[in-house]
Amino acid sequence: MDDEEVHCKVEYLDLEDDNTEETNWIKRPGKCRVTYPNGDIFEGTYDNEKIKQGHGVYIWMGPTSEEDETLIEKARFEGNYVDGQKTGYGKMIYPNGDIYEGEWLENLMNGEGSYTYKKSGDIYSGTWIKGKKQDQGRYEFNKDRSMFVGTWEKGQFTNGTWELKGAGVYEGQFKLGRPIGQGQYSLVNGLIQTGSYEEIKSPDDEEPAEDEDPKPPNVAWKGDSIVSF
Repeated sequence: MDDEEVHCKVEYLDLEDDNTEETNWIKRPGKCRVTYPNGDIFEGTYDNEKIKQGHGVYIWMGPTSEEDETLIEKARFEGNYVDGQKTGYGKMIYPNGDIYEGEWLENLMNGEGSYTYKKSGDIYSGTWIKGKKQDQGRYEFNKDRSMFVGTWEKGQFTNGTWELKGAGVYEGQFKLGRPIGQGQYSLVNGLIQTGSYEEIKSPDDEEPAEDEDPKPPNVAWKGDSIVSF
């Protein structure tokens, strides 16, 4: 539904002498503050077609709890709009506390950006395509300070280095977050070991259902002789 078709409170903020003009619909282009019937708030600029353009802030509101219907901020986007969609640079704070800051295209994370996961404290910094991690990026694990650095495809790390803080670096291919196939460990004490991570399959393993995400493989490292450098 278009903004002008929604019965909402509209305060125009582009008048002289700090005056405001209040209506219940988007009646003209300009900078305004819109409060929707569900409590959501948008502050920014509308064009002649009554579509969001340029810098704006959208705040999603919701009840405090099932018992308390007092509205509080649940999520927030601040950044650029093009033809009513998040496009350009912007920062999104999600309801679960996750934060994305970077480039957008047509309401999806697209381009260079950083995503911080509230629950784990992990951080991904790199390229996004249509809302998924793609191409070059770095994922920092907050718990042990290890790091994936390399190539991502459709949201999954596929090739690069696994930097193990204080221990060394593993380089190879990855599948669903696990090392797989040929690879090499370079340890901080100067030793190098090549080898491969081989997938271990059990007769009891079941194929995931069509609506289930595949599970990471169980793998075991089989190393060759260790050399120094």
